[in-house]
This record gives sequence, C-alpha cells and structure tokens, in this order.
Amino acid sequence: MLLRSGRRLPTLEEAARATVPRRRRRARSDLFACLPEEILLEILVRLPAKSVLRCRAVCQLWRRLASAPAFLLDHHRRQPELQLISSYRTADGGDDFPRMEAVHLQGAEFRPFFKFPELFRSYFRIDDSCDGLLVIGGYICNPATRQCSPIRANPNLGIGNLVGLFRHQPSGEYRVLYWRQSNLPFDPFDVYCPDEYRVLTVGTNKSWRVDSCTLRWRGTRFFGAPVLLNGILHMHWRVVYHRIIVFDTVAETFRYMRPPPVNPSHAMQLFDMGGTLAACTNKDGMSGMRIFMLQDREHGVWAFQYRIELPVMDIRRFHEQGDFWAKLGSDEGDVLVSCYGHLLHCDKKGNLVANYKYDDDLPVVLPHKLKESLVQHPFFDKTED
Repeated sequence: MLLRSGRRLPTLEEAARATVPRRRRRARSDLFACLPEEILLEILVRLPAKSVLRCRAVCQLWRRLASAPAFLLDHHRRQPELQLISSYRTADGGDDFPRMEAVHLQGAEFRPFFKFPELFRSYFRIDDSCDGLLVIGGYICNPATRQCSPIRANPNLGIGNLVGLFRHQPSGEYRVLYWRQSNLPFDPFDVYCPDEYRVLTVGTNKSWRVDSCTLRWRGTRFFGAPVLLNGILHMHWRVVYHRIIVFDTVAETFRYMRPPPVNPSHAMQLFDMGGTLAACTNKDGMSGMRIFMLQDREHGVWAFQYRIELPVMDIRRFHEQGDFWAKLGSDEGDVLVSCYGHLLHCDKKGNLVANYKYDDDLPVVLPHKLKESLVQHPFFDKTED
C-alpha cells in the first residue's frame, strides 16, 4: 500500500518476518548469557580482532572479558599470521590510493583491507611489523584498533632510516633500530664509521648510539624484512655476496652470521620457520625455490630442507607473457605468485590452490606479515590524550 508521501507500508507477511529475528536474537543472547565465563572466553579468544571489538558492545560482561590484559595477550598468540599485500583495488568505488590487504593462506580468505588515513597518502611503504604493529613513515600503527602515533614524541625530529622494530624483553618497551650518516669527526687513529646506528624507545625522544664500527658496512643495502627471534634481529645484507647481520636487542651488539650456500646472483629471503631462522633462495623469482634451515647458530651451519617447484604451466594460463614474481608466503611452504590482475596461491608441492583476482595490474607481496593484536600500548594513549 502506497501513501501520498510515496512511502510503502509493509504487508502483514513482511511485518511478521521482521519480528521473528528479534525473538531469535533475544533467545540467542539468553543462551549465551547462561554460559560459564570459561566457555565464553574460549569462544571469544578464537574470533578475529574485528569480531572481538563488536562483541564488547553486547553487554558489560562481554566487554570485561574481552578487555582483560590476559585475554588480549592470549588472543594475539592465537591469531593466524597474515601475509600483507599492497594493491590499488577500485572495484568497490574507492579512490586510487594504495591499500593494504591481509590474506590468510591456510584459510584461503582475505581479511578486511586496511585503508590508510590521509596522513599516509604520500607515503605508503611499510618499514617493519612486530606484534601486530606497523611502522609507516615515522609513525607506528595498529590496523586492528585503527590507532596511530608518531614514533618520536616530537615527530619533527624524524628517525632517519629504519632497520627494525622490536620489543625489548627486559623492559617490555618497544624500540626501533635505525641508522643515519655519521656526524662524528674523522679520526685517523680510530676506526671510522660511515653510518651511525641508534636505538629509540617508541613514543619518546630517548635515543642512543650503538657501536657498529667493527662491521664496517653501509646500511643502505638491507633486503627484505628483518626476522626477530628470541630477542635477536636477523638482517639480510648484500653488496656482492649475501651476508646476515645479527643484532642482539638486549646486549645491543652486532655480529656477522654465515648465510646458507647461495649463488651471489640469486635472491634470498629470510623467514621464521616455527621459531628457527630459515632462508628461501631462488634464481629469478620464476623458477623453483630451495629452503634452508639454520642448524647451528654459533658456527653458521645450515641444512637443506626441501625444494618447491612452481607450476609454470598453470601460471601461464593467467600470465601468458612477461615476468611474474613468486615469493614464499608462509613457513609451511606456501608460495604467492604476482601476475597481472591475479594473485596465485601455490602449495609447497607445486599445486595451484587459489586464485585471487585483482583490479590493478600487479598486486605486490610485501615482505611483512601481521598477527592482529588488541593489546593496549601506552604510546597510543599519549596521542589520544
């Protein structure tokens, strides 16, 4: 039935259908209200971060359970590791600014993409990630909570060239390692350091210099993302030969580590394989990959694990001509292949598992991963105040 205003009154059948879900929702909420807190916690801790935030609005009990510090730490530990992808998806009618998406390879699903605020429109490079936090152009961000804060208390000071973000275990502080050109005067009787490496506590202006003169390298040749294991940052450095530089975040010392047997002209990618340092090597990004695992940290002994053969014939169905780029996507041997308009997911046996279609020409597989976190940090509180 139409009114003079043009609005239509619902029919009896439509009105009846509209009232049924309300009774069902009321019955469903009564059912959850009868559950013990232990069972509620087991349910909430397995949900994605976005679902947990919505559950906090259900009632005061759920808000209390889903906001407790112990719950937030347990929730973060159980989250899957998501591979980050940058793209220019425009199918949703959005703008042409770059966006970041997170793909859960084991679940074969995309998590909601993260659209950066206006602050990052002119700078889209992710410098590092750690514990669900991202460093982007002098700012530290939590995509799960949409929080953002300058790394320095005074953002005008800047941090130079960032190497890695880490959590300092003794103090619990988050710190960054960065480098800048040395402003120390040249001393002919001392070892000259062309670059100065410094550590900064996130959210403060407190920084200090760490000794790196014994290595004598220039810091502009780091490749990929550093791997943080047991308080140790492992960085891939390359000029002619591959090298691994190790930074102890507690002792604040540098040293070299012997890399796996890799041809100097081949590509190498460091990654975390179940708590152990591992490396993936390939010739040109389009051929098979070899996986090595570190066996002896002190002596730099590596062991070959397995080889991944790419399904080139299947890939050429989506990318007939030109180069494509394959990168290791997980510690279980999953490989992501960037093609024009497609992102292909292959397992370590060379089987094509999934095909994600893209509107832009070439999705970029970033060297960083993300585990969603709702843990609260004091440097975000300072910004909100």
